[in-house]
Amino acid sequence: MSHMPLFTPRLGGPLIALSRDFIRVKEYFEAIVASSGDLICTTDIRGRIIYFSPGAEVMLGMPADRAIGMPAHDFYESGRDAAQSIMSLLRDSPEGLVRNHEMRVKAAKGRIITVSMSASFLKDGRGRVIGTLGVAKDISDRVDLEQRLREMTRTDDLTGLYNQRHFHDRLREETSRAQRQRRKLSLIVFDLDGFKQVNDRLGHLEGDRILCDFAKTLTASVRREVDAAFRYGGDEFVILLPETGAPGAARVARRVTRSAKAAFGKDGVSTSWGAAELEKNGDMASLVRRADVAMYKMKAGRDGVRMRGTALARAFNPSSQACPRPPDRRRPPPPG
Repeated sequence: MSHMPLFTPRLGGPLIALSRDFIRVKEYFEAIVASSGDLICTTDIRGRIIYFSPGAEVMLGMPADRAIGMPAHDFYESGRDAAQSIMSLLRDSPEGLVRNHEMRVKAAKGRIITVSMSASFLKDGRGRVIGTLGVAKDISDRVDLEQRLREMTRTDDLTGLYNQRHFHDRLREETSRAQRQRRKLSLIVFDLDGFKQVNDRLGHLEGDRILCDFAKTLTASVRREVDAAFRYGGDEFVILLPETGAPGAARVARRVTRSAKAAFGKDGVSTSWGAAELEKNGDMASLVRRADVAMYKMKAGRDGVRMRGTALARAFNPSSQACPRPPDRRRPPPPG
């Protein structure tokens, strides 16, 4: 921008120079804004939009003449709560500035976009707040990629269920929450009897089909967003049931068993299961061990079932290499 002359022989000179400089600055600013793909928006003191950039039009799929005059919170997925959160952050900031605040905004055709928002107060010459300025960058692709990478680290490649690593993390979280809030938590351990023989006889493709069918059965039998199903490894599966006691867990297990029998019972594969509820002063290790013992009690009454320790039981009791067999009631007690 050119400097203003210190003096001019004409009365109108400084005003003309100021006008020209102002126009140049305005055009320069508008050119920068127009070339930006970011959302740039200003609001008045009531939170209504007074400027909506070309980048905002493209990102949200709405023309500026329609957006201007609308409350900014109409574009936030969380509505007024999101607007109040941003205002609280601005008031708490010594500079009156928020940087890289991640949030979700609504776009045309029901789309939801994740953005990184930076915001600041707009003030007049006396320092009074007259509105806000917001600049947002679309980070949806990055967030989706991060989510996919997280899913890859916590899901089983074959079945799509959560994997062993995520089971340990989730069990720790749910046990802590149940103890802290004095809520119920149950766990069911499943094992596929006869699976190895079928897998050896018919091949891995058929074995994979049975594992995937059982995974679908588990998914269909639990509450979404509440319960969680896991493939712990091989033919071992687990369900975590927050807010559920032992009777409820047993009902879920029986439902799974019925569905599994219909899906692959004809192949010679059946299911054994054991359920346990977190005790008042118990821990996650005892919860897992009791469910595992209950499962082997069920196995003990079946002919031709291979008795072996599960990887899950060994993880919570590494010194135990053998399965936790129930006592044989047919034998007399030892003398003495």
